[in-house]
Amino acid sequence: MKKIIFLLLLIAFNTYSQKTKPIYGIVIDSLGVVNDANIYNKNSNIGTNSTQKGDFKIYCKLGDTLVFSSVQHQTKEYIVNEGSFVSFNFKIYLNLKTYELDEFELKKHTLLGVLALDVSQVKEVENEISAVSLGLPNAGIPKLKPIDRKIYTASTSNGMIPLDLIINTINGKIKRLKKQKKIIEDNADVAKLYSEFKFNLGADFKIDKEDEYRFLYYCRSDSSFITARSKTKYEFINFLKLKAKEFNQLKND
Repeated sequence: MKKIIFLLLLIAFNTYSQKTKPIYGIVIDSLGVVNDANIYNKNSNIGTNSTQKGDFKIYCKLGDTLVFSSVQHQTKEYIVNEGSFVSFNFKIYLNLKTYELDEFELKKHTLLGVLALDVSQVKEVENEISAVSLGLPNAGIPKLKPIDRKIYTASTSNGMIPLDLIINTINGKIKRLKKQKKIIEDNADVAKLYSEFKFNLGADFKIDKEDEYRFLYYCRSDSSFITARSKTKYEFINFLKLKAKEFNQLKND
């Protein structure tokens, strides 16, 4: 039965894969490459961003409409055709935006030349131009970390059937990625702790030099670590002191 289900999934996946192909391209303007431009497929609701070198990769099928946008550029729509899949140097040219300033009258100012007093007279700028205010695709959405992007890719598919989620759950890829994410987060927390408290480890917490990182991982593994970390620095130091007593006692037993 499992073999039949897997075979059906494989057939459905192959059928789906034949509908979409990757487009490799680069976004440019009159000044050169455009990094961090938004590329959005209106048909599949899938988006991506150009890299520091201006290049991008996005899955499409014939007839899909791609929207290219950036805060500094005019939005451009492009309909995918056969030629879009041919070259790895597929180029999209964006025109820079030109902003027309409102007329203003230059008047004498009433500033006193004292920063503390003058700053109170300066009005805050309202309705600043940003990707969010311009309504650009993916604007305001926090960028995913590399490991989160891998998990998202492994569990997301175009179309009605979440084939990637099903297949990667069966083969254990998603579970492995989540374990990898925890290791990365643990390492990041420990590195930050060491940078912040490296001078306290020996002097205040009585932790031997060769045990410093082992002690910090021991603290990170405690179920109350996240709660303690969110409190004041004084309270967190008390937490570390208690963990240091436990750690040294376990080491000496």
